Amino acid sequence: MRKVKESPTPVVNNGPQRKWMQLRCGNAPLRRVAWYDNCPDSALDKLLRTACRIGIETEYLLCEKGGLPLAVSSSLPTAQTYELVPTVRRASALEVAKAAEAGLSVPGADAVVVVDPVSTGAVVAHQAVHRMGLQVICVWSESIPEELKGFVAHGMGISHAGVLSHEVGEVAKTAAAVRAIGANVVACIVGCETGVSLGDALAEALQLPGNGTLKSGLRRNKYAQAEAVRSAGLEAPFQMQVDSIEGVEAFLAAWSPSPYRAVVKPVEGAGSDGVSICDSRDGVVAAYRALEGTKNVLGLTNYSVLLQEYLAGDEYVVDTVSRDGVHKCVALWKYDKRVYNGAPVVYYGMQLLAIDSEPRLAEMVGYTASVLDALGIRHGCCHTEIMLVERGPVLVEVNCRIHGGEGTWAPMAEAALGYSAVTAMLDCYLDPAAFADLPVVPSDFSVHVMEAKLRSPVAGVLKSINEERWLAITRLSSFKSACVMVSVGQPIAKTIDACSASGNVNLQHESLEVLRRDYAAFHELVEAGLFEVH
Repeated sequence: MRKVKESPTPVVNNGPQRKWMQLRCGNAPLRRVAWYDNCPDSALDKLLRTACRIGIETEYLLCEKGGLPLAVSSSLPTAQTYELVPTVRRASALEVAKAAEAGLSVPGADAVVVVDPVSTGAVVAHQAVHRMGLQVICVWSESIPEELKGFVAHGMGISHAGVLSHEVGEVAKTAAAVRAIGANVVACIVGCETGVSLGDALAEALQLPGNGTLKSGLRRNKYAQAEAVRSAGLEAPFQMQVDSIEGVEAFLAAWSPSPYRAVVKPVEGAGSDGVSICDSRDGVVAAYRALEGTKNVLGLTNYSVLLQEYLAGDEYVVDTVSRDGVHKCVALWKYDKRVYNGAPVVYYGMQLLAIDSEPRLAEMVGYTASVLDALGIRHGCCHTEIMLVERGPVLVEVNCRIHGGEGTWAPMAEAALGYSAVTAMLDCYLDPAAFADLPVVPSDFSVHVMEAKLRSPVAGVLKSINEERWLAITRLSSFKSACVMVSVGQPIAKTIDACSASGNVNLQHESLEVLRRDYAAFHELVEAGLFEVH
């Protein structure tokens, strides 16, 4: 009888299991720590504090990707990456009110840097103080024109903990000046398009959450954006970046649709400034010559010009807020742009959409998230313009900062959704638990909202605003508020783009049918004439 070989008795290890995790602390390199699963929670807490140099007096949250806080416990799973986030020291509402009355920043509170706090960036700064109880340090980039520094809506001014002006190539010097103010800086936020590049560099220098500088060149240059998107296997427009008439001729040789249509615009810009839609080859040449060497609305010289295919379809905005690579769509806006005063892309208004209000919106949001990944966006707010054409969503441009327009749209979004890109961006940087609670896409509206733009067909010195027609606008069932950017006795420009609009009206109603009817009535009143000039 053959003897059966016995298997060895398995060795059972009843000892404690060794575990490890990687820790992300701001923009500092990842730190790796190890522990045993029977160690006291207090010992693990001490280990985390030591690894991230967090004092015993500072509270913190341990968060998984996307900001959801976890309990610090030795039972945590092994081989995970977490973020350690010190909780923000805030001033009370009473302290904020007293400081504002005295014209001071709130003492003792943590601080945020806002690079170029104008337009909606001023609203962000205001909420950082009055909603979050923080100090704000203003840093002016080298790119912002002097006249743009006063672009702050009435009531949005604040007292800064410090005001600094950045010099070209001096990021380390600016970071040192921020530190010298003496406040504990917890975030670096971009307020305006002009501050995008400095925002990347300054956050990196201060070791604060940000997108880094490796792909900064993609975040202002619209040509580079589209090429990066194309390289990622996503839909992108046919285009060329040119700096000579020979380059224009190369584009014309390569792009010859019938009927002919093409877009000419600055490589870096904002608010449809300098955008031309051309219906002939001669029109492309003329539009190029009109832009070559001029300064755009941001004060930047147009050394190069972008020539693109014309994308026929509806235009949308996907507003997103990202934390640690988790992208959340906080608003979907559908643009209404028309020809006006001879200009091809004048804003008439926009409507906030729920994700299920049109069949291809979910596809568009997924496409936008892939675009952000291609540009290296992991943290902060983006305002992405998309054309929905026959072949699907196609990128127009990503503005790697918050939606502009002085933030007048934010109260509408908050009325419909309970949050806006402004509140969501502050939560992204300062309150990871609140960011984790945000829905991935907008849905379940409380009310329907639209923004309607005031437009002027005349230029000169404003003599009067038609009282009867203005009263009719304010008596629309959905009228909520107005922001009029012109005043009697002051110059008024013909509206040819977003920057030359005369203001806007916010419309809000429970009934979408009423909202659309009022929107049409508003534009009929505007067309009838609101402004008289000398």
